Amino acid sequence: MNTIHHHTAAAALILGMFAPAACVDGPTPGAPGAPNGEAQADLAVGEDRRAALALAIELAERRVDTGRELGAARRSLDEALADPAAAPEQRDQARLAMSRLLEAEGDREGAIAAVEALLGERAGSPSWPLQSAAEERLRVLLTGRGEAPLPGEPGEHEHTSPFARALARYFPAPEAGTRGIEIDVLSFGGSREVSDRLGTFALAPAIRELRREACPRCDDRLPIHARSSRTGSWVGIPAARARLGSSLAVFYFDLGNLHIPARYDAELPLPSAEVVERLSKGEGLIAARERSGAPPVILIAAPRRAQLPAVEEALAAMEALPAAPVAVPLPKHLLRDEIQAVVRGQFGRFRVCYEELLERSPAAAGTIPLDFAILGDGTVADVKVDPATTTLRDATLEACMVEATRALRFPAIGVKTTVVYPVAFSPET
Repeated sequence: MNTIHHHTAAAALILGMFAPAACVDGPTPGAPGAPNGEAQADLAVGEDRRAALALAIELAERRVDTGRELGAARRSLDEALADPAAAPEQRDQARLAMSRLLEAEGDREGAIAAVEALLGERAGSPSWPLQSAAEERLRVLLTGRGEAPLPGEPGEHEHTSPFARALARYFPAPEAGTRGIEIDVLSFGGSREVSDRLGTFALAPAIRELRREACPRCDDRLPIHARSSRTGSWVGIPAARARLGSSLAVFYFDLGNLHIPARYDAELPLPSAEVVERLSKGEGLIAARERSGAPPVILIAAPRRAQLPAVEEALAAMEALPAAPVAVPLPKHLLRDEIQAVVRGQFGRFRVCYEELLERSPAAAGTIPLDFAILGDGTVADVKVDPATTTLRDATLEACMVEATRALRFPAIGVKTTVVYPVAFSPET
């Protein structure tokens, strides 16, 4: 049995503010800068054609949705893709619709390849309107799940780890000339905040440290050009294919949304089936594969997403690239972040209890410590409020909080976790 203590403050309600779109007036006919009659006619024809294409693509999508007249849908999509008047977003929309059509026709491989091709061709482009839709489609095609994992937050940090120093040897200084060191790191999943805190892949400062240690009096002005990209999960692989062969590639893997499909086994240090088998034992996993003429490929894996930082911490402490897969022991109980995410996500249940109290006692404030057990199936049992430590005593409030806690549902991990979770309330929050 494991007891986890949490401390939290009442969540504040944040209202989003929306402003109307700005209006932009174009030049009036006859004014300086206004198009001449011929240009206006060409513009009108182009706009009319794009409007017709929009209707044709929409009709094709409806036919795909219903599974009827798929031949007519294919003709419409082929014509849209071949039409020079089609806007880039219309082409993307037509290609996604074609992927759905191929799936409806039973060509699942063609449907997947169509989305991969679209993502690959858009690689390096700024965020484009249908990027999320394309990534979502690839995720659904390969996993059957549509929930997108949260991307890591951007950040900068100069802390270096032993592992970053070990990786530095894969980025040697050029033997001659003034050309600098090129570093390209591609990460799929994980948290940039965690990596920055641990310095796991802080290669530029690690290289500088090693150069200064080797020759303290040497000129240390060698340019280091570092580039780091991180996508939320494996769906970024198609767009990154052109860089994968020459970059340090880091893959995060769990048994949920970061479960990398077997389709991409060639990119991993281990086949995904072997990774799943190892993770099913409840341990984390670190694996790496060296490549000739390129930095290595690294896998950071854990049964659950919340356990990945612990595995990365073990990797950051390594002083060499592991020659064989390394198992990382992990706590069996639910982790603080997992518990906190559920409670915060359902905090409205507790807020209702408190607001009912405020109607009776407008100045009421204090902390209620919730003591409960999370069973292996994710349900909650043995909920109680410790009368000796609560600072907000109200029998009705306590009963409401107990019922709200019983309604919570946590990840089912097969192990019981005991939790002490103080919830603080104040009228100002």
